Amino acid sequence: MVKFVMRKILQYGSPILETPSKDVENINDPKVQSIINEMLKILQVEAERSAGLSAPQIGELLNIAVCRRTDLEDSDLDTKPSDIDWEVMINPKIIKKSTNKSVHWEGCLSINDGDLFGKVQRPKEIEIEYIDITGNLKKIGASDFFSHVVQHEVDHLHGVLFLKYIKDPSQLYTSDELE
Repeated sequence: MVKFVMRKILQYGSPILETPSKDVENINDPKVQSIINEMLKILQVEAERSAGLSAPQIGELLNIAVCRRTDLEDSDLDTKPSDIDWEVMINPKIIKKSTNKSVHWEGCLSINDGDLFGKVQRPKEIEIEYIDITGNLKKIGASDFFSHVVQHEVDHLHGVLFLKYIKDPSQLYTSDELE
């Protein structure tokens, strides 16, 4: 049996995290499928503390993001990692943004190993177009926290980290400080 060795998630300071990614040319390429499968396995492990992952975070400069479908979860129930829906977005493009804004706490597995959080203001609603894991073109709307998740991951594909939106570094907190 082959043992799965999980790649390390790149950390702030790695030049790859600030480099724009390239579009995926062939989603059926075995390398692309392998990257997607690896991202999904990492998210299964990190499910309790992650809402998404982008290919650059594991060292691949390809436009692939996986976003947790927080919009489909029942906020009153504890969601088990096995019940989480992950949306694979290949070559995602945000095609509409609302002028209304929302503010949510964001963190990132690539910053302080996922233990640094700040309040980020982003468009409250967006529309995004992407190719799904089966090769179909999809267009969906996202609002509130799910909108933040998608925008955060798309930012990664453009080489932008959420820290860009934090004007005052004293407004960043570790999980211990938030408690």
